[in-house]
Amino acid sequence: MNYHPHFIELLVNRGLLNMTINGYPIITVVWNIFLLIIPFFLCHLLISLWTKTRLKKTVSKIKAGILFFLWLLFAPNAAYIITDIRHLNGFCSNNHYNICIENAWMIPFFFLYAILGWIAYVYLVNQMKYLIDKLFGKRVVLAYLWLISPVFSLGILLGLVNRWNSWDLLFFPTEVLNGALLYFSDWTYFKNLLIYTFSLYILYFIGDILFVEKIKFKK
Repeated sequence: MNYHPHFIELLVNRGLLNMTINGYPIITVVWNIFLLIIPFFLCHLLISLWTKTRLKKTVSKIKAGILFFLWLLFAPNAAYIITDIRHLNGFCSNNHYNICIENAWMIPFFFLYAILGWIAYVYLVNQMKYLIDKLFGKRVVLAYLWLISPVFSLGILLGLVNRWNSWDLLFFPTEVLNGALLYFSDWTYFKNLLIYTFSLYILYFIGDILFVEKIKFKK
């Protein structure tokens, strides 16, 4: 697609790339959706690797381990989008009910954006679940389903509260791990982890019933 030069000028010179919704940059929506796509792509690569090799060779197993590790780093970004509904706070502070006609449209915008995160989270968990089922069976799947929500919750909180990105674990492992330990040593942090974990359990199991179709694998 060819863009008119005046359109590029508008984007750059007039700061349309810096447009915000109640302080939430529009460009961040695009960035978060990109981060959401990465774990789906990584899991797809993992599935393709398993389909072609059945992970019989050591090299294939190492590749699979790296892909799973990267998936684990980026996967919480899907559920993180749900928390962006927080940007509704104070969007019309001059009104007693915090609502005004100019910004009333923000409510469905952030609600639908959060639903996108919810759906992506459920599909993402299930995409890996069906691979684990093929590899290890139902018992490991059950353990995975109960363990993945606490892991996602920790990832969300490290991004939301501690402001770490997924890739920061690769460059600042000590600092990120020290931040993670707070959620097991401080009651306030641990309480948030518990509530997020419980909430993700609810969102997953409800979402799994409502809108998830099984992902088919090649034999």
